[in-house]
Amino acid sequence: MRFENRLVLSAMAGINNAEFCKWQKASLVILGGFNADEKAMEAAERVANRGRKEFIFEDPLEGIEKEIRTLGRKKFAINVRSATMEGYLEAANIAESYGGIFEINAHCRQPELVSVGCGEWLLFNHERLLEIVTAVSKIVTTFVKIRGGRGIDYETLSDKIFSAGANAIHVDAMIPKGGCDFDLIARISKYGFVIGNNSFVDIRSGEKMIEAGAKMVSAARAVLKDNKFFNRMLKSKILSQPVEL
Repeated sequence: MRFENRLVLSAMAGINNAEFCKWQKASLVILGGFNADEKAMEAAERVANRGRKEFIFEDPLEGIEKEIRTLGRKKFAINVRSATMEGYLEAANIAESYGGIFEINAHCRQPELVSVGCGEWLLFNHERLLEIVTAVSKIVTTFVKIRGGRGIDYETLSDKIFSAGANAIHVDAMIPKGGCDFDLIARISKYGFVIGNNSFVDIRSGEKMIEAGAKMVSAARAVLKDNKFFNRMLKSKILSQPVEL
């Protein structure tokens, strides 16, 4: 798979719908985060009730497919949370049927979702995460979104994720007190294709992630502050380079 530049729009729950994503100049846009089963959707409703943005669909899978159809562009991924294997597999089949990428969300830290086995709960329950990666990667091109700064052995985990069949790891290389952990990006990039995320706010910060070893870089909140963010990033010779997955 070839991407025409190194830029990725990272998932933002309740924000990254088709209308928001379709005009972005990033070569890859990630819809969602979406909730693929009833239990995850109920947890998301509790998150929304305390004021955070979430995608709330009466039928989770129907809602996901509608957003994909509305997007109407080839290079896309869907970021998915599910409390059941069935939710992951059904959503993966939808992504595959439209030629998309499936991103397993092992990143969300909202307590309502973590409590039902979604998001970063998977970081601390590696066997379950690897079981999901193995199953989903047999269906569709598979990414895993993980969160840094959690005191785990990221090199061992990354090696296992790639060995289980993942095509890429998308790492929020957060430092708990702020900033981007470029060393973490460098260490896990030894094992496979990495998308770097966190504190990508200008050309230099994006280029530093590539220099650390990431193949692509993703932004989220920076795009909310500047709807021409990716247009500006394409002025970089490094960030505008095509890349092969």
